Amino acid sequence: MANDRPLEGKTCQVGEKGKQADSNFSYTKIWWIGFGFLGVQLAFTTYNAFLPLMYRAFIESRALIGLLMGTDNLIGLLLIPVVGAWSDRVNSPLGRRLPFVLVALPVAALTFFAIPFASALLWALIITEIIFTAAMHSYRGPVISLMPDHTPPEKRSTANGIINLMGGVGTLIAFGGLALIYDIDPRLTFGIGAVILLLTLLIVFRKADRYPPYIDNTPVESKNPIREAAVGIKVLFRPAYRGQLLVLAAMLSYFIGFAGLDAMFPIYGVETLGLSEGRAAFILTTFAGSFLVFALLAGWIGTRIGKLPAMLIGLALVPVLFLMVIPVRDPVIIGAIFIVAGFAWALVNVQAMPLIADLGGRDRVGFYIGLYYIFTMFGQMIGPFVLGSAMDLMGNQGMFVAGAVVYALGFVLLRAGYNRLADDPEKLARSSQLEQSKTAAGETAGSSQDPN
Repeated sequence: MANDRPLEGKTCQVGEKGKQADSNFSYTKIWWIGFGFLGVQLAFTTYNAFLPLMYRAFIESRALIGLLMGTDNLIGLLLIPVVGAWSDRVNSPLGRRLPFVLVALPVAALTFFAIPFASALLWALIITEIIFTAAMHSYRGPVISLMPDHTPPEKRSTANGIINLMGGVGTLIAFGGLALIYDIDPRLTFGIGAVILLLTLLIVFRKADRYPPYIDNTPVESKNPIREAAVGIKVLFRPAYRGQLLVLAAMLSYFIGFAGLDAMFPIYGVETLGLSEGRAAFILTTFAGSFLVFALLAGWIGTRIGKLPAMLIGLALVPVLFLMVIPVRDPVIIGAIFIVAGFAWALVNVQAMPLIADLGGRDRVGFYIGLYYIFTMFGQMIGPFVLGSAMDLMGNQGMFVAGAVVYALGFVLLRAGYNRLADDPEKLARSSQLEQSKTAAGETAGSSQDPN
């Protein structure tokens, strides 16, 4: 169903809804829940930094090492949507999300601790890595879903700014603390990391509500999570859900640009700017650091003007900034441009997950967050190839041209998707999406032929 109302009209509605927010809502609880994402970022940052070094002891081919590291994304693509759909239907005394966190996080911590011990044998390291990534992806979606579960739709941008900031703290702990300890003894790095993971479990378990107020806690039987996820993905291609599909496609598009820049800029820095490998990579910290610094501000802006307007501003700025970099050869000026680009990226990325959570209504948040990870992880997987291909065709500056194009395409797709949504995202956030998706899939809510 097309929706051609102007953005300004929808932005005004955000303020009206904000006045109706539940008086019991507290950002303090979101800070506590953010420890869950702190643990996710800490573990994956450490894993990505040191697993290739461990594989190097057995494998000469860098391509094969990269392929093994890519199992993380593949496992995530397979698990996250299924677990997300499952967590929307779980009925337990601990609610919908916490059972997954309670079961999977200890397994993740145990295998994280075991990684340096398993590194003595290649087959043991591979098995440990697979179990670790499977456990991480089994609780990653549910622990992220706790934020929208506990937050009214009109405040989710600010809340996600908090979550992103906590994730940044996890990354800083990994790089600024655990990485330095690695030279002393890798077992200390992974052992301390495992303890921190278990502490995040304790904090989230104690602070998260069993039955949060902003999701549907009505008991719903889950018969087949894999089929439910497959049906949900199929529904996206129905005309009534074209808006949701276009919004997700926009996120895939701009993540191609984000991941491609992250992977290919060091080559640009060495070959075009004449920098050392370390200095070339260090310039990217201005982009990442700016995102971290501005995450809370970007969330506040999204709360004030609306998620989608904030994202569109960011998506309009990034291509311009990328094109501005092309003639510049001074690393300091490039770093300054990247600081502004990091702010623009925060305007985009801090709003993205809350927007997708809104589209899931009160009963499909976990599944839609799973979809968010499918599309963004796929964008990250192909981003280096896309921007690398542009560099082959146009020279190293082709990286910025292609990056600008995919961010601009994200702007177009996001705007088009918004116009195809059946209603304002924050209204959708307060409705039931499960019954609508079943109807769109050719089912009836009370049918005895329910394929779920």
